[in-house]
Amino acid sequence: MTGTADTTHFLIVDDLEENLVALEALLRRDGLTFLRARSGEEALELLLRHEIALALLDVQMPGMDGFELAEFMRGNERTRHVPIIFLTAGSADTQRRFRGYEAGAVDFIQKPIEGDILCSKANVFFDLHKQRCEILRQSHELAGAAARLEMQVRERTAELEHALERLRAETAERERAEASLRQSQKMEAVGQLTGGIAHDFNNMLTGIIGSLDLMRRRIAANRIDELGRFMDAATTSAERAASLTHRLLAFSRRQSLDPQPLEMNALIQSMTQLVQHALSEQIELDMVLADGLPAALADANQLENAILNLALNARDAMPNGGKLIIETALADLDAPTAATALGLPVGRYVVVSISDTGTGIPPEVLEKVFDPFFTTKPVGLGTGLGLSMVYGFVQQSGGSVQIESQPGLGTLVKLYLPTTGAAIVEGKSEPSAPPRGDGERVLVVEDDPAVRMLVREVLEELHYDAIEIADPIAAIPLLASDTRIDLMISDVGMPGMNGRELADVARVHRPQLPILFITGYAEHARLRSDFLCANMSMITKPFSLGGLATKISELIAPTNSGWDDATGAASGGGHGDDARPLRPARAPQA
Repeated sequence: MTGTADTTHFLIVDDLEENLVALEALLRRDGLTFLRARSGEEALELLLRHEIALALLDVQMPGMDGFELAEFMRGNERTRHVPIIFLTAGSADTQRRFRGYEAGAVDFIQKPIEGDILCSKANVFFDLHKQRCEILRQSHELAGAAARLEMQVRERTAELEHALERLRAETAERERAEASLRQSQKMEAVGQLTGGIAHDFNNMLTGIIGSLDLMRRRIAANRIDELGRFMDAATTSAERAASLTHRLLAFSRRQSLDPQPLEMNALIQSMTQLVQHALSEQIELDMVLADGLPAALADANQLENAILNLALNARDAMPNGGKLIIETALADLDAPTAATALGLPVGRYVVVSISDTGTGIPPEVLEKVFDPFFTTKPVGLGTGLGLSMVYGFVQQSGGSVQIESQPGLGTLVKLYLPTTGAAIVEGKSEPSAPPRGDGERVLVVEDDPAVRMLVREVLEELHYDAIEIADPIAAIPLLASDTRIDLMISDVGMPGMNGRELADVARVHRPQLPILFITGYAEHARLRSDFLCANMSMITKPFSLGGLATKISELIAPTNSGWDDATGAASGGGHGDDARPLRPARAPQA
């Protein structure tokens, strides 16, 4: 169809030319164009070529009259929306009006025409057409905008998908790089750790093996006058090796701890003389101890080692003298932000601070001070495990370590330890000499033959009767029997069944049987209070003769007053069939 958005067409159909001219003159206005037709056929041609806003049809025309033209218009898809007004000079009876409306007319006007009425009606359709055209224009614009927007969305979506794929690829590559870096750092740390361990252990093993070899040669040559010197050298190297393993376990937070309620100020005051002796004369020691501290929960021996370690580090940082301050305080970490910064849950903590006025630590070194075997000291003057041990011990105790340092000003180390409401237990004094037994029968379950042999020899040396078994499974029938057993000594880490599981089986048959665990490392025995039950104790390898004797005496002493089948403890009076043998009995080896 022809026509523009600014032009509106009215179609006037009448077989008389003068009527066409008169209607056009009557309805003329700006923006309105008239299409004239003198027959229905001519009107149809114009309808199919133009967009018509209003059709004014004469009813009576030769050929196709107005009614027939209207019916055709209403039956055609392209013209059915065009409003129709009939103009007639003939009769306007009801029947003719009905037919006109039935044919699709919107109005029926009788000639002669009243100009004002026709103009007002025509203007209505003129405005409606304008509005319809504007709506169509806006609709087309919206459709075009929607299509453009959809195209932009598709293009942007494709760009985002492409960017996402690139991001995924970059993320995967970054994760691979980070994994490779972590693995490299892990291997570097393992290499540093194993290298440091190998270096120190080789030195210690040289002292042990060399001393034993020289002792063997001197004994073979019957030169025993200098054996003590070599024995001391071997013992010193072995004790250094034991100390190193303890430090490694502390660093890895796998050592066996015995946390007890501690009066922190009393513990630090008891160390004053020891710390003072470790310092040079140019270093001043100052104690700033807060009043009213609650009990701290920690292993006293390990805490003393940690404080002494930090004091020695402070001493080395003050070669020309200075001041060492050991301070205690109470930290109430009630704000989640403060607790989170230290990696601790909200709560109260006893804080032990060790500060010095020494050389300080550079920032690039400060971030490595807790790494194992990292040290800035010359070769032979430090293992690099001191701060690692302190860090591991405090972390395993449920606390945290904070270190601050400025080069030239000094270093401050704070140990945060959890508090407890439990009562403080007074420490027991160690006996001057290892107590001896009186033939009590001790079951030894240990899979390592060398350790088993040494424990047996220690027991015999202390006048105990030893039954040794290598396999914990093989010990179960003996525990279930009526054989008298006064104490069971068991390793913790054994194949098949660990020592704690064996203890549970033993307690089923002998509910009151004392049990002593010996362990070099046990994952589940890190906190003794969680690992041990009543009448149980633990000693860590390597142990001394006196330490083992004391533990055995503590466990056996309460049972010396009597023995029955339920407990397996000694009975006073006659010996009979259960008399103690003079030499140790050995169970068949598994």
